[in-house]
Amino acid sequence: MRNERLDIRVPRNGDYHEGWQIADIEGPIDLTGCTVDLFIRAVAGQGAVLHTADIDLDDPANGYFNVRIDGTAFAAVPGAAEVVRLAYDVRITYPDSIKAVPVAGQILLTPGATY
Repeated sequence: MRNERLDIRVPRNGDYHEGWQIADIEGPIDLTGCTVDLFIRAVAGQGAVLHTADIDLDDPANGYFNVRIDGTAFAAVPGAAEVVRLAYDVRITYPDSIKAVPVAGQILLTPGATY
């Protein structure tokens, strides 16, 4: 499994909600029995976790899961009228306790006009 970078836009006044699939060159990664977490921090590896995404394992045998990040959970993050960059990564914990981080990147927290 390769480590990939993916930046995600999260509107402060809405949600990011997408279906994801984890796969490698041989096909989908079986996530049966796995725990999938997505943690968001102000700076990678530093400080408290600001928010944890809701993860729903939709079709774990075929590597599918849904990710939901609630933009309103970031109300305390300074810069409400600016694009604020935060860090995130996805950690998969397999049934044998091996931990993999296949995806990481930036959360682009964007202001909204429809508060």
